[in-house]
Amino acid sequence: GHKIGNPPGDASRVMWPAFAKAAGIAPDAVNFVNVGPTAKIAALKSHTVDIISDFYNEHDLKVIEFGSDLGFVNWKDIGLNPYGNSLIVNGAFLEKNPKLAEDFVKISQKAFAACVADATPCLKALLEQVSGLDKENQERQWERIKFLMTDEFTTTKGLGWIDGERMKKDYELVQTYLGMEKPFEFSTKLLDTSIKMDASKVKK
Repeated sequence: GHKIGNPPGDASRVMWPAFAKAAGIAPDAVNFVNVGPTAKIAALKSHTVDIISDFYNEHDLKVIEFGSDLGFVNWKDIGLNPYGNSLIVNGAFLEKNPKLAEDFVKISQKAFAACVADATPCLKALLEQVSGLDKENQERQWERIKFLMTDEFTTTKGLGWIDGERMKKDYELVQTYLGMEKPFEFSTKLLDTSIKMDASKVKK
């Protein structure tokens, strides 16, 4: 009977049946309320909803707002750990422009690695290009993003590395709950394996 607030097309809403199964909850045991991304905290604070879903990099906003009254669970803690943001290229484009795609991937790796080493110029560029952002909030978000970027593969095989076994589980998850028109392949062959995530830059 609890209410969960998020946008209609929110990935966590679409994947709710998988979450419910992993958590031992009946999928129809909750009601969804349409709440825009910027209205989630207000909806939770006013008790319009009991639960909201959000990205981990924005967790500090909730910690600041709710303090010790905040309860939360990470998907991975109940056995679901799908990959998040990824670089996806059109197959036809990749076939015609393999070098361009490879250069884009490697430049992206270098950019992320540079921002891990020193976020100051990266955040400066972000704040100059995007209006309405709060500098301190973006700094806090970047700390959590660095945490999310760090695992046994990104630190040893290459920044941005995709683990085959983990992706296989993601593939099956999406196929089960969303369905795909046709199979697709993923690859780490465009990565520069000399660029790795520097775990020493992640706050404990």
